[in-house]
Amino acid sequence: MAEPLDRDHEGSDPEHRDPDEVDRRWQEIIAGLGPLDAGARDTAWPEPTAAGSAGPDPDAPDREEPPAPGRAWGPRDFPEDEDDGDFIPPEPPALGSGNPVVVLSLIGVAGAPAALLLAAILWPSVPGLVLAVLIASFVAGAVGLFFALPRDADRDGPGGDGAQV
Repeated sequence: MAEPLDRDHEGSDPEHRDPDEVDRRWQEIIAGLGPLDAGARDTAWPEPTAAGSAGPDPDAPDREEPPAPGRAWGPRDFPEDEDDGDFIPPEPPALGSGNPVVVLSLIGVAGAPAALLLAAILWPSVPGLVLAVLIASFVAGAVGLFFALPRDADRDGPGGDGAQV
């Protein structure tokens, strides 16, 4: 027979434990943690050594000043790189300059469900012909987007293997 899940590792029922024993064990756990105040924690960190792997060399030329004593080295201990120039992004293309098939397909895929939702809310007795046209425009847009997908994995094309910096 399986043991109940609410028993501790010694097999005693948690509701029938001696409170003094629980307090004694809790004090043992707390004593094992060491000092818990902020001032004691700063002095508990070991000082970086020259031969240790606690951080980079404080005499490196890209350092402005070493971190405060008693602090470990971290990524924010280094100065930010100076910006060599202002980045000017290229002009975005005009809104109507995309492939007309893709634009119409996107309008059908996004616009038809929106029109169906508005028709259901504002025009409950919508004729079946309007519903058929909206559903057909959604399906035609989805098919148009499917056929607009690239057919081969041209890695040397404009997309390449991913992001370009």
